[in-house]
Amino acid sequence: MKHTVLMMLLVAASLTACSSDEETGLKETPRPMIVDVNENPPTVSTNSMPPSLRRAAVPIATRGVITTSSTLSNFKMNYQANPYVYDKTASGWTVHNWPKEVGNDEKIDFFAYTSGTFNYNNGNAYLSYSVEETPSNQHDLLVAEHKQIAYSDNAGHVSLTFDHACAAVQVYVQITNTLRTTLSSDLMVNSIVLKNVNNSGDYYYATKTWSNQTGAAAYTLNNSDITVTTTPEALSCGHLFMIPQSRAKDGINGTFLEINYTTSESKQAILPLDVDWEAGKQYTINIKLGTTTIQQ
Repeated sequence: MKHTVLMMLLVAASLTACSSDEETGLKETPRPMIVDVNENPPTVSTNSMPPSLRRAAVPIATRGVITTSSTLSNFKMNYQANPYVYDKTASGWTVHNWPKEVGNDEKIDFFAYTSGTFNYNNGNAYLSYSVEETPSNQHDLLVAEHKQIAYSDNAGHVSLTFDHACAAVQVYVQITNTLRTTLSSDLMVNSIVLKNVNNSGDYYYATKTWSNQTGAAAYTLNNSDITVTTTPEALSCGHLFMIPQSRAKDGINGTFLEINYTTSESKQAILPLDVDWEAGKQYTINIKLGTTTIQQ
């Protein structure tokens, strides 16, 4: 009887050892996914506006603020519909693990973005995005992708080069010397509003283009009354980050500027605009107010 009990104990111990070994064998080796981040800076561009509303293609003062790879603080990166959230810390970017269902040599696609709603769309990925109504709440929209990369390609490193998906627009205002002489003073401007602007759209990663631009938003560009002189002055809104769009000048049916000002009384001027804003470009509009626009 003692012999039988001893044998049973030995068999149980052997089974326990096998079970323990099997569990150890099932443990996954961590496969860290490390992002390496760069950015293509925006380029300065002129547009098709008439000279009275166009400023030379010079670098725009830092306001607003255009995001760079050094100032980027967080973003999301999707594998299919699964988002990973990345934050910059003192030691670098958050480290996640490679998708556990993907083998070491299987090539997959990653899509990164700083804002908006991501749609995997069976691989034809796009980002739905709407511009904030208040200019001071707007942010630069950056996007990046890395397609067909395997864990074994670079030991889990995923390189991302971000592009600026919106157009960055900054507005200056001044009066002509003739108007200054006519008024015998500078001009008090109460508000400048950019109106009838498409503020929503879909950005497609494959083509790096926008579609379905919609909306008729209005953006107030100054936060208080300003005294306008003959020297161009940047409005307090800083950079506006606009959905890329092209719209012909068409009175108040197209995009236009509404200028509310005070001379002898409160008055309003309308300045229709030709708009041709491209992704990743900076534009400067210089509003030059003269005697044809401003009434005494």
